[in-house]
Amino acid sequence: GTETCLKVGGLVRFEIGAADNGDFGAVDDGWRTLTRAEVTLDARSETEYGTLRGYIRLRANSTMGSPVPAANEGGALSTGLADDNAFVQDAIIELGGLAMGLTDTLYDAGLSGEFDRGGGDRVHFIRYTFDAAQGVQLAIALEEADRNYDYTPNVVGKIGFSQGWGGANLWGAYDATAEEFAVKAIVTANLTETIFLEGIATYESGLSYYSVDPFNGTGVVGITGAEWSAGGLIGARFTPKFKGSIGAQYFSDVGHLGGPNEIDVLRAGVTLDYQIVQNFAAKLAVNYVRADNGIDDADGWHGFLRFDRTF
Repeated sequence: GTETCLKVGGLVRFEIGAADNGDFGAVDDGWRTLTRAEVTLDARSETEYGTLRGYIRLRANSTMGSPVPAANEGGALSTGLADDNAFVQDAIIELGGLAMGLTDTLYDAGLSGEFDRGGGDRVHFIRYTFDAAQGVQLAIALEEADRNYDYTPNVVGKIGFSQGWGGANLWGAYDATAEEFAVKAIVTANLTETIFLEGIATYESGLSYYSVDPFNGTGVVGITGAEWSAGGLIGARFTPKFKGSIGAQYFSDVGHLGGPNEIDVLRAGVTLDYQIVQNFAAKLAVNYVRADNGIDDADGWHGFLRFDRTF
């Protein structure tokens, strides 16, 4: 009996991961588990200026921390201490094409595989999106990723084009704090009803909030960002419920601070997605990482089996 429609949703995830990082000695090997809970609230009402929306996504993660010594024979290790966290993943106000609040940066995008890296994280933002004719979309955002550092927001823009055959998107981002910029392009193509292709290319002038990190914040301490990267995947929709893909992404001059820190990295992986029943899906990913500084190289494997129940 009101003019507001409220949708309550969420997600429950259980994930089993494994890593054999080989020569990446600083990274923990072995098995690990993750359980995630999300609750979403989506409220919408129509106004003379378009749809007024409020969206909230609350996320909580639980993992097992590092094992601790147990007071028993042989110095065996006890089960790990729980490592739990809960936070606001998204909090967004929208009116027509105008949006503001907290969410992933407009620059955040990648391929549909699990091996690739596209750059970007959560930010506070003000954004305007314009949907033009013929599948063209334009967006511009002012984003804040630090606190009390300066008075200048970061600026991110996007131009997108989508059709039945696929699409192309181009991003540009300027980090006002680092005074560096980054650009990214992603292209998708449906070759047939079964086979699809995806490609990604990035370039950055220097280390910034929008840098592409091939180690995803882990692995080689202090090395983030790649001067440029290029990658792609080929996939197949075997059935309406089952699809798979294989691909790779190459990162050049990771760190690009000068000196011995500059290395090249290759990431490759296979991803399989299967919808068990409606709103219950499984994903299997196996990834390979190799780093080379021109003198020595290091490589390793990691992957996960994931189950998602959405509602």
